[in-house]
Amino acid sequence: MPFRDTLIITVQGGRGGDGAMSFLRLKYLPKGGPDGGRGGDGGSVILEAIDDITSLDKLVGQTLLRAGTGQQGEGRKRAGRRGEDLIVRVPVGTVAIDLDSREILADLVEVGQQACVAAGGRSGRGNASFANSTQQAPRFAEYGTPGERRRIRLELRMIADVGLVGYPNAGKSSLLAALSNARPAIAPYPFTTLSPNLGVVERDLARFTLADIPGIIEGAHRGKGLGLEFLRHISRTRFLVYVLDIADDPPHNLEALRRELGAFDPALIERPALIALNKIDLAAPEELLELEQELTRFGLPLLTVSALEGEGLVELRDTIFALLPDQDSLEPVGRDPQVLKADPVRVIRHQDGLGWRVLGCALEAVVARFDPSNRDAVAYLQRHFTKLGVTKLLKRAGAADGDDVHIGEAAFEFFDEDRQAEGDGSEG
Repeated sequence: MPFRDTLIITVQGGRGGDGAMSFLRLKYLPKGGPDGGRGGDGGSVILEAIDDITSLDKLVGQTLLRAGTGQQGEGRKRAGRRGEDLIVRVPVGTVAIDLDSREILADLVEVGQQACVAAGGRSGRGNASFANSTQQAPRFAEYGTPGERRRIRLELRMIADVGLVGYPNAGKSSLLAALSNARPAIAPYPFTTLSPNLGVVERDLARFTLADIPGIIEGAHRGKGLGLEFLRHISRTRFLVYVLDIADDPPHNLEALRRELGAFDPALIERPALIALNKIDLAAPEELLELEQELTRFGLPLLTVSALEGEGLVELRDTIFALLPDQDSLEPVGRDPQVLKADPVRVIRHQDGLGWRVLGCALEAVVARFDPSNRDAVAYLQRHFTKLGVTKLLKRAGAADGDDVHIGEAAFEFFDEDRQAEGDGSEG
Protein backbone atom coordinates (compact mmCIF):
# COMPACT_ATOMS: atom_id res chain seq x y z
CA MET A 1 0.00 0.00 0.00
CA PRO A 2 1.42 3.45 -0.85
CA PHE A 3 2.49 5.80 1.92
CA ARG A 4 -0.31 8.16 2.99
CA ASP A 5 0.48 11.48 4.63
CA THR A 6 -2.77 13.38 3.96
CA LEU A 7 -6.36 12.25 4.29
CA ILE A 8 -9.79 13.89 4.31
CA ILE A 9 -12.44 12.35 6.56
CA THR A 10 -15.77 13.33 8.11
CA VAL A 11 -16.13 12.96 11.87
CA GLN A 12 -19.42 12.96 13.74
CA GLY A 13 -19.91 13.22 17.49
CA GLY A 14 -22.66 11.02 18.93
CA ARG A 15 -26.11 12.44 19.59
CA GLY A 16 -27.04 13.10 23.20
CA GLY A 17 -29.74 10.83 24.64
CA ASP A 18 -33.26 12.21 25.19
CA GLY A 19 -34.56 12.77 28.69
CA ALA A 20 -37.25 10.39 29.97
CA MET A 21 -40.89 11.31 30.60
CA SER A 22 -41.88 9.04 33.47
CA PHE A 23 -43.93 9.00 36.70
CA LEU A 24 -43.30 6.92 39.79
CA ARG A 25 -45.79 4.05 40.06
CA LEU A 26 -45.64 1.85 43.17
CA LYS A 27 -48.18 -0.45 44.81
CA TYR A 28 -48.80 1.94 47.68
CA LEU A 29 -48.08 5.09 45.67
CA PRO A 30 -50.13 4.83 42.47
CA LYS A 31 -49.78 8.52 41.66
CA GLY A 32 -46.18 9.29 42.41
CA GLY A 33 -44.36 12.33 41.09
CA PRO A 34 -42.28 12.72 37.92
CA ASP A 35 -39.13 10.60 37.96
CA GLY A 36 -37.78 10.73 34.40
CA GLY A 37 -33.97 10.85 34.34
CA ARG A 38 -31.75 12.67 31.89
CA GLY A 39 -30.18 11.00 28.88
CA GLY A 40 -26.52 10.22 28.39
CA ASP A 41 -24.14 12.60 26.61
CA GLY A 42 -23.04 11.59 23.13
CA GLY A 43 -19.56 10.19 22.62
CA SER A 44 -16.80 12.27 21.02
CA VAL A 45 -14.38 11.55 18.20
CA ILE A 46 -10.85 11.71 19.59
CA LEU A 47 -7.54 11.56 17.75
CA GLU A 48 -4.69 9.74 19.50
CA ALA A 49 -1.06 9.90 18.39
CA ILE A 50 0.77 6.58 18.06
CA ASP A 51 4.26 5.63 16.91
CA ASP A 52 3.19 4.19 13.56
CA ILE A 53 3.86 6.19 10.42
CA THR A 54 1.53 3.98 8.35
CA SER A 55 -1.54 4.39 10.56
CA LEU A 56 -3.22 6.88 8.22
CA ASP A 57 -3.28 4.13 5.59
CA LYS A 58 -5.68 2.15 7.77
CA LEU A 59 -8.26 4.96 7.62
CA VAL A 60 -8.47 4.97 3.83
CA GLY A 61 -12.02 4.19 2.71
CA GLN A 62 -13.61 5.18 6.02
CA THR A 63 -15.47 8.28 4.88
CA LEU A 64 -17.49 8.82 8.08
CA LEU A 65 -16.19 8.14 11.58
CA ARG A 66 -19.03 8.33 14.12
CA ALA A 67 -18.94 8.16 17.91
CA GLY A 68 -21.58 6.41 20.02
CA THR A 69 -25.04 7.79 20.77
CA GLY A 70 -26.05 8.53 24.35
CA GLN A 71 -28.83 6.35 25.75
CA GLN A 72 -32.24 7.70 26.66
CA GLY A 73 -32.96 8.44 30.32
CA GLU A 74 -35.11 6.09 32.37
CA GLY A 75 -37.62 6.20 35.19
CA ARG A 76 -36.65 6.52 38.85
CA LYS A 77 -34.35 9.36 37.75
CA ARG A 78 -31.86 6.98 36.17
CA ALA A 79 -29.60 8.66 33.66
CA GLY A 80 -28.90 7.08 30.30
CA ARG A 81 -25.46 5.68 29.60
CA ARG A 82 -22.97 7.97 27.86
CA GLY A 83 -22.16 7.19 24.24
CA GLU A 84 -18.78 5.59 23.62
CA ASP A 85 -15.97 7.80 22.40
CA LEU A 86 -14.39 6.82 19.10
CA ILE A 87 -10.59 6.77 19.36
CA VAL A 88 -8.95 7.31 15.96
CA ARG A 89 -5.24 6.44 16.00
CA VAL A 90 -2.99 8.56 13.78
CA PRO A 91 0.80 8.95 13.46
CA VAL A 92 2.56 11.24 15.89
CA GLY A 93 3.09 14.54 14.08
CA THR A 94 -0.43 14.64 12.63
CA VAL A 95 -2.22 17.98 12.29
CA ALA A 96 -6.03 18.07 11.95
CA ILE A 97 -7.56 21.03 10.09
CA ASP A 98 -11.27 21.87 9.79
CA LEU A 99 -11.90 22.23 6.05
CA ASP A 100 -14.72 24.74 6.50
CA SER A 101 -13.29 27.12 9.09
CA ARG A 102 -9.58 26.39 8.37
CA GLU A 103 -9.18 26.08 12.15
CA ILE A 104 -6.37 23.86 13.44
CA LEU A 105 -8.18 21.39 15.66
CA ALA A 106 -5.19 19.33 16.80
CA ASP A 107 -1.42 19.17 16.53
CA LEU A 108 -0.26 15.87 17.99
CA VAL A 109 3.45 16.00 18.76
CA GLU A 110 3.80 13.31 21.43
CA VAL A 111 2.93 9.63 21.47
CA GLY A 112 -0.25 9.13 23.49
CA GLN A 113 -1.43 12.72 23.11
CA GLN A 114 -5.16 13.04 22.42
CA ALA A 115 -7.41 15.75 21.00
CA CYS A 116 -11.19 15.94 20.52
CA VAL A 117 -12.12 16.84 16.94
CA ALA A 118 -15.91 16.31 17.15
CA ALA A 119 -17.63 16.74 20.51
CA GLY A 120 -20.61 14.63 21.43
CA GLY A 121 -24.07 16.15 21.83
CA ARG A 122 -25.52 17.18 25.17
CA SER A 123 -28.05 15.00 26.91
CA GLY A 124 -31.67 16.02 27.41
CA ARG A 125 -33.24 16.49 30.84
CA GLY A 126 -35.99 14.18 32.05
CA ASN A 127 -39.35 15.48 33.27
CA ALA A 128 -38.19 15.24 36.90
CA SER A 129 -35.88 18.20 36.19
CA PHE A 130 -38.82 20.45 35.27
CA ALA A 131 -40.96 19.83 38.34
CA ASN A 132 -41.51 22.83 40.61
CA SER A 133 -44.13 24.29 42.90
CA THR A 134 -46.25 25.61 40.04
CA GLN A 135 -45.75 22.64 37.71
CA GLN A 136 -45.72 19.53 39.83
CA ALA A 137 -46.39 16.96 37.10
CA PRO A 138 -44.65 18.04 33.87
CA ARG A 139 -45.54 15.71 31.00
CA PHE A 140 -42.60 16.55 28.77
CA ALA A 141 -38.87 15.98 28.59
CA GLU A 142 -35.97 17.48 26.70
CA TYR A 143 -34.37 16.09 23.54
CA GLY A 144 -30.63 15.50 23.33
CA THR A 145 -28.63 17.61 20.88
CA PRO A 146 -26.72 16.35 17.82
CA GLY A 147 -22.96 15.95 18.09
CA GLU A 148 -20.49 18.08 16.15
CA ARG A 149 -19.95 17.13 12.52
CA ARG A 150 -16.79 18.21 10.72
CA ARG A 151 -14.88 17.53 7.54
CA ILE A 152 -11.24 17.49 8.50
CA ARG A 153 -7.94 17.15 6.70
CA LEU A 154 -5.28 15.08 8.42
CA GLU A 155 -1.72 16.05 7.54
CA LEU A 156 1.29 14.11 8.75
CA ARG A 157 4.22 16.41 9.43
CA MET A 158 6.98 14.02 10.33
CA ILE A 159 8.85 14.81 13.53
CA ALA A 160 12.59 14.39 12.94
CA ASP A 161 15.66 16.14 14.32
CA VAL A 162 17.53 16.31 11.02
CA GLY A 163 16.20 16.43 7.47
CA LEU A 164 18.12 15.36 4.37
CA VAL A 165 17.20 17.72 1.53
CA GLY A 166 18.28 17.29 -2.06
CA TYR A 167 17.28 16.65 -5.63
CA PRO A 168 16.33 13.17 -6.86
CA ASN A 169 19.25 10.77 -7.14
CA ALA A 170 21.51 12.97 -4.99
CA GLY A 171 22.13 10.00 -2.69
CA LYS A 172 19.92 10.91 0.28
CA SER A 173 18.57 7.38 0.73
CA SER A 174 22.07 5.90 0.56
CA LEU A 175 23.27 8.44 3.11
CA LEU A 176 20.34 7.65 5.41
CA ALA A 177 21.07 3.93 5.20
CA ALA A 178 24.80 4.47 5.81
CA LEU A 179 24.33 6.75 8.82
CA SER A 180 21.38 5.08 10.53
CA ASN A 181 19.43 1.88 11.02
CA ALA A 182 16.96 2.71 8.22
CA ARG A 183 16.73 0.50 5.14
CA PRO A 184 15.10 2.61 2.42
CA ALA A 185 14.66 1.46 -1.19
CA ILE A 186 17.74 2.51 -3.17
CA ALA A 187 18.22 2.47 -6.95
CA PRO A 188 20.24 4.56 -9.44
CA TYR A 189 17.31 6.49 -10.92
CA PRO A 190 15.25 9.52 -9.85
CA PHE A 191 12.27 9.31 -7.50
CA THR A 192 13.27 6.00 -5.94
CA THR A 193 11.99 7.49 -2.67
CA LEU A 194 8.25 8.03 -2.89
CA SER A 195 7.72 8.53 0.84
CA PRO A 196 9.72 9.98 3.75
CA ASN A 197 12.01 7.52 5.50
CA LEU A 198 13.13 7.78 9.10
CA GLY A 199 16.24 6.45 10.76
CA VAL A 200 18.03 6.78 14.10
CA VAL A 201 21.67 7.84 14.32
CA GLU A 202 23.44 6.90 17.57
CA ARG A 203 26.76 7.77 19.18
CA ASP A 204 27.43 6.42 22.64
CA LEU A 205 24.31 7.42 24.60
CA ALA A 206 23.34 10.28 22.28
CA ARG A 207 20.99 9.90 19.32
CA PHE A 208 19.00 11.86 16.78
CA THR A 209 16.34 10.98 14.21
CA LEU A 210 17.16 11.50 10.56
CA ALA A 211 14.54 11.92 7.80
CA ASP A 212 15.06 11.48 4.08
CA ILE A 213 12.66 13.95 2.46
CA PRO A 214 11.62 12.76 -1.03
CA GLY A 215 13.15 14.47 -4.03
CA ILE A 216 12.41 18.12 -4.57
CA ILE A 217 12.49 19.65 -8.05
CA GLU A 218 12.37 23.24 -9.20
CA GLY A 219 8.81 24.51 -8.83
CA ALA A 220 8.03 22.08 -5.97
CA HIS A 221 6.48 24.86 -3.86
CA ARG A 222 3.95 25.38 -6.69
CA GLY A 223 3.00 21.69 -6.71
CA LYS A 224 5.38 20.36 -9.34
CA GLY A 225 6.74 16.85 -8.94
CA LEU A 226 6.54 15.24 -5.51
CA GLY A 227 7.92 18.19 -3.58
CA LEU A 228 4.73 19.85 -2.39
CA GLU A 229 3.46 16.55 -0.97
CA PHE A 230 6.51 16.22 1.28
CA LEU A 231 7.87 19.72 1.89
CA ARG A 232 5.66 19.93 4.99
CA HIS A 233 7.81 17.23 6.63
CA ILE A 234 10.78 19.60 6.69
CA SER A 235 8.88 22.11 8.84
CA ARG A 236 9.50 20.21 12.11
CA THR A 237 13.20 19.43 11.65
CA ARG A 238 15.75 21.27 13.79
CA PHE A 239 18.62 20.92 11.34
CA LEU A 240 18.96 20.54 7.56
CA VAL A 241 21.57 18.66 5.56
CA TYR A 242 21.73 19.72 1.92
CA VAL A 243 22.81 16.61 0.01
CA LEU A 244 24.44 17.53 -3.32
CA ASP A 245 25.59 15.23 -6.13
CA ILE A 246 29.13 16.25 -7.01
CA ALA A 247 28.51 15.46 -10.69
CA ASP A 248 25.32 17.56 -10.99
CA ASP A 249 26.33 21.24 -10.71
CA PRO A 250 26.25 21.49 -6.87
CA PRO A 251 26.33 25.34 -6.61
CA HIS A 252 23.34 25.75 -8.93
CA ASN A 253 21.41 22.97 -7.22
CA LEU A 254 22.02 24.33 -3.74
CA GLU A 255 20.85 27.77 -4.77
CA ALA A 256 17.73 26.29 -6.37
CA LEU A 257 17.02 24.10 -3.31
CA ARG A 258 17.19 27.05 -0.94
CA ARG A 259 14.96 29.05 -3.25
CA GLU A 260 12.33 26.29 -3.17
CA LEU A 261 12.48 25.99 0.63
CA GLY A 262 12.22 29.76 1.05
CA ALA A 263 9.21 29.94 -1.25
CA PHE A 264 7.48 27.23 0.78
CA ASP A 265 8.42 28.66 4.19
CA PRO A 266 10.89 31.58 4.57
CA ALA A 267 11.84 30.38 8.06
CA LEU A 268 13.49 27.29 6.56
CA ILE A 269 16.29 29.41 5.07
CA GLU A 270 17.25 30.49 8.61
CA ARG A 271 17.25 26.91 9.89
CA PRO A 272 20.73 25.66 10.99
CA ALA A 273 22.22 23.58 8.17
CA LEU A 274 25.31 22.12 6.53
CA ILE A 275 26.28 20.92 3.06
CA ALA A 276 27.07 17.25 2.39
CA LEU A 277 28.85 17.02 -0.97
CA ASN A 278 28.19 13.40 -1.93
CA LYS A 279 29.75 10.92 -4.39
CA ILE A 280 33.26 12.35 -4.06
CA ASP A 281 34.58 8.99 -5.25
CA LEU A 282 33.55 10.11 -8.76
CA ALA A 283 35.58 13.36 -8.80
CA ALA A 284 39.25 14.19 -9.27
CA PRO A 285 40.99 16.01 -6.36
CA GLU A 286 41.36 19.29 -8.29
CA GLU A 287 37.66 19.24 -9.28
CA LEU A 288 36.68 18.62 -5.66
CA LEU A 289 38.81 21.54 -4.46
CA GLU A 290 37.27 23.88 -7.04
CA LEU A 291 33.72 22.94 -6.01
CA GLU A 292 34.52 23.40 -2.32
CA GLN A 293 35.71 26.93 -3.05
CA GLU A 294 32.55 27.73 -5.03
CA LEU A 295 30.28 26.50 -2.25
CA THR A 296 31.93 28.64 0.45
CA ARG A 297 29.84 31.62 -0.71
CA PHE A 298 26.76 30.10 0.92
CA GLY A 299 28.32 30.47 4.38
CA LEU A 300 27.44 26.92 5.49
CA PRO A 301 29.71 24.21 6.93
CA LEU A 302 30.80 21.87 4.13
CA LEU A 303 31.67 18.18 4.40
CA THR A 304 32.65 15.84 1.59
CA VAL A 305 31.32 12.28 1.74
CA SER A 306 30.78 9.13 -0.24
CA ALA A 307 27.77 7.16 0.99
CA LEU A 308 28.76 4.30 -1.33
CA GLU A 309 32.36 4.03 -0.10
CA GLY A 310 31.65 5.10 3.50
CA GLU A 311 34.09 7.98 3.25
CA GLY A 312 33.57 10.99 5.53
CA LEU A 313 30.51 9.53 7.28
CA VAL A 314 31.98 9.59 10.81
CA GLU A 315 32.95 13.25 10.39
CA LEU A 316 29.47 14.05 9.05
CA ARG A 317 27.78 12.32 11.98
CA ASP A 318 29.98 14.04 14.57
CA THR A 319 29.48 17.46 12.95
CA ILE A 320 25.70 17.07 13.02
CA PHE A 321 25.87 16.14 16.71
CA ALA A 322 28.00 19.23 17.35
CA LEU A 323 25.82 21.67 15.41
CA LEU A 324 22.38 20.26 16.27
CA PRO A 325 20.52 22.92 18.28
CA ASP A 326 18.91 22.06 21.59
CA GLN A 327 15.48 20.59 21.19
CA ASP A 328 12.69 23.03 21.90
CA SER A 329 9.54 21.47 23.27
CA LEU A 330 6.92 21.26 20.56
CA GLU A 331 3.73 22.78 21.89
CA PRO A 332 0.47 21.56 20.37
CA VAL A 333 -1.19 24.29 18.37
CA GLY A 334 -4.66 23.36 19.64
CA ARG A 335 -7.79 25.24 18.73
CA ASP A 336 -7.57 28.89 17.87
CA PRO A 337 -9.45 31.15 20.30
CA GLN A 338 -12.97 31.45 19.04
CA VAL A 339 -14.63 34.84 19.13
CA LEU A 340 -18.23 34.40 20.18
CA LYS A 341 -20.46 36.33 17.83
CA ALA A 342 -23.51 37.93 19.40
CA ASP A 343 -26.77 36.74 17.88
CA PRO A 344 -29.50 38.70 19.68
CA VAL A 345 -33.13 37.68 19.58
CA ARG A 346 -35.03 39.65 16.93
CA VAL A 347 -38.43 39.53 15.25
CA ILE A 348 -39.12 39.84 11.51
CA ARG A 349 -42.12 39.26 9.28
CA HIS A 350 -42.46 35.68 8.10
CA GLN A 351 -41.89 35.13 4.39
CA ASP A 352 -45.62 34.47 3.83
CA GLY A 353 -46.41 37.90 5.30
CA LEU A 354 -49.03 36.43 7.61
CA GLY A 355 -46.98 35.62 10.67
CA TRP A 356 -43.70 36.31 12.44
CA ARG A 357 -40.29 34.71 12.66
CA VAL A 358 -38.15 34.99 15.77
CA LEU A 359 -34.41 34.72 15.09
CA GLY A 360 -31.53 33.99 17.44
CA CYS A 361 -29.28 30.92 17.51
CA ALA A 362 -29.49 30.38 21.28
CA LEU A 363 -33.28 30.62 21.31
CA GLU A 364 -33.66 28.34 18.27
CA ALA A 365 -31.41 25.76 19.95
CA VAL A 366 -33.64 25.75 23.05
CA VAL A 367 -36.82 25.31 21.01
CA ALA A 368 -35.30 22.44 19.03
CA ARG A 369 -34.96 20.44 22.26
CA PHE A 370 -38.69 20.19 22.89
CA ASP A 371 -41.71 18.66 21.17
CA PRO A 372 -43.81 21.59 19.86
CA SER A 373 -46.92 19.39 19.80
CA ASN A 374 -46.74 18.74 23.54
CA ARG A 375 -48.92 21.24 25.43
CA ASP A 376 -46.86 21.08 28.62
CA ALA A 377 -43.66 21.67 26.67
CA VAL A 378 -45.22 24.64 24.86
CA ALA A 379 -46.34 26.09 28.20
CA TYR A 380 -42.78 25.76 29.53
CA LEU A 381 -41.40 27.47 26.42
CA GLN A 382 -43.97 30.26 26.72
CA ARG A 383 -42.68 31.09 30.20
CA HIS A 384 -39.13 30.93 28.84
CA PHE A 385 -40.06 33.35 26.02
CA THR A 386 -41.49 35.78 28.53
CA LYS A 387 -38.30 35.72 30.63
CA LEU A 388 -36.19 36.40 27.54
CA GLY A 389 -38.42 39.29 26.44
CA VAL A 390 -39.61 37.53 23.28
CA THR A 391 -43.25 38.30 24.03
CA LYS A 392 -42.48 42.02 24.36
CA LEU A 393 -40.56 41.99 21.08
CA LEU A 394 -43.51 40.38 19.30
CA LYS A 395 -45.97 42.88 20.77
CA ARG A 396 -43.69 45.76 19.77
CA ALA A 397 -43.53 44.40 16.23
CA GLY A 398 -47.34 44.32 16.06
CA ALA A 399 -48.18 40.67 16.73
CA ALA A 400 -51.83 39.99 17.55
CA ASP A 401 -53.49 37.03 19.26
CA GLY A 402 -53.73 34.09 16.91
CA ASP A 403 -50.73 35.09 14.73
CA ASP A 404 -48.32 32.32 13.80
CA VAL A 405 -44.86 32.60 15.33
CA HIS A 406 -42.02 30.55 13.78
CA ILE A 407 -38.88 29.73 15.76
CA GLY A 408 -36.48 27.40 14.04
CA GLU A 409 -38.50 24.48 12.68
CA ALA A 410 -41.37 24.96 15.16
CA ALA A 411 -44.51 27.06 14.82
CA PHE A 412 -46.57 28.49 17.70
CA GLU A 413 -49.71 30.58 18.08
CA PHE A 414 -49.18 33.97 19.69
CA PHE A 415 -51.26 34.70 22.78
CA ASP A 416 -50.82 37.86 24.83
CA GLU A 417 -51.42 36.76 28.42
CA ASP A 418 -50.92 40.30 29.77
CA ARG A 419 -53.58 41.74 27.49
CA GLN A 420 -55.97 38.94 28.43
CA ALA A 421 -55.33 39.56 32.12
CA GLU A 422 -56.02 43.30 31.69
CA GLY A 423 -59.29 42.47 29.88
CA ASP A 424 -60.40 40.13 32.67
CA GLY A 425 -59.67 42.80 35.25
CA SER A 426 -61.68 45.50 33.46
CA GLU A 427 -64.67 43.22 33.18
CA GLY A 428 -64.55 42.55 36.88
